Amino acid sequence: MFVSANNNHNNTNNNKRRDSRTNREPVELITRHDKEQLPPTLSDDHEDPQEAGWNQFLLKLKQSHEQNGDEAYGGGIVGASRFGQEGALGQQKMKRLGGLVLGGIPIRLRHPLWMELSNTDQMAEPDAYRYYLSLREHGEQSEIDAILKDVPRTLTSKYDFYAKKGFKRLKEVLVAFVGRYDDLGYSQGLNTIAGYLLLVSPSEEDAFWLLCNIVETYFPVDYFSRAANLTGPLADNVVIRKYVDELLPQLGKHLDALRIPPDRTVPLSWFYTAFSSVLAQDILMRIWDVWLCLPGQKAFIFNVALAIVMQNAGALLECEDEGEYMGFMSNQIKVDGDAEWVNELIKLAMSLRKKLEGVEERRELKTKLLRRKQGSTEALFGS
Repeated sequence: MFVSANNNHNNTNNNKRRDSRTNREPVELITRHDKEQLPPTLSDDHEDPQEAGWNQFLLKLKQSHEQNGDEAYGGGIVGASRFGQEGALGQQKMKRLGGLVLGGIPIRLRHPLWMELSNTDQMAEPDAYRYYLSLREHGEQSEIDAILKDVPRTLTSKYDFYAKKGFKRLKEVLVAFVGRYDDLGYSQGLNTIAGYLLLVSPSEEDAFWLLCNIVETYFPVDYFSRAANLTGPLADNVVIRKYVDELLPQLGKHLDALRIPPDRTVPLSWFYTAFSSVLAQDILMRIWDVWLCLPGQKAFIFNVALAIVMQNAGALLECEDEGEYMGFMSNQIKVDGDAEWVNELIKLAMSLRKKLEGVEERRELKTKLLRRKQGSTEALFGS
């Protein structure tokens, strides 16, 4: 009896160990990189509380792929591109995936999931990154100088990583970007977006393609063009003011009384840095999870901007003049909090989807109007 009980005890422990190992397998397989080459976000061995749920989901998908054969696998670690062909089962998978994304993607899974779910992996061209990087010799020296000036000022809180190897990677991603988009050039905001992409991706080439995809498909056309003189972010401000008038009429009237220009309703950096110069890293990553990975959320940054205004409406109503309002928006507005605050922010931003269904058309129309009477905002591109 003792031997039998001992064997049962050992079997139970072995099962527990096996289950624990199995539950972690997808994350472990994906993060097999040289730790010396990883950014600090990926070299930390702490376990994300979201990993268990993600691993369970990914293991089930993996088993399903193996049972159905490789031809049934849609690529990537999720294969979400095939969910639409799987009927009710695909809808269930998509619903589960959406819930997991809203709850947050573990940092060690963000690189492959962002690449797949944003369709960046479909955009990447073999060997193109090195080609674009090689064009620096024929590029505008002023563009390179601007990049070299901005790189050391990017994500200084991560200085240990960037000073050792990250600055070189960031510089090359931005130089390659200018090589690919010589019609756009380099503008401030791209450096912080690219900087955070490099904290997620162990591959600078993948970070480059993520940046290209974000600029091409997650922002209106020419949003980052020098020639556009920031009319994209200015137009977004005017459009958000219209939504404030409609959804928060008391606040809208108060801003009119304070003579707040519509194109200065919120800081321009909210838009042209996709909040990367505003939000703390953990919060930003949660916002970008939704923005990059959920279908139909390419305007989610706009939703978040309006949600933050709504959350701070009470304090904004207490501002007594333009200077106090501008100071509050720049230095005091609440854009930080614990996990529950982030959950509430995302929930509020998601709840605005119906109310913002026409936002793309409004942004496009307002951008066209502003470009007809462009004002100079060159200072925002300078040193």
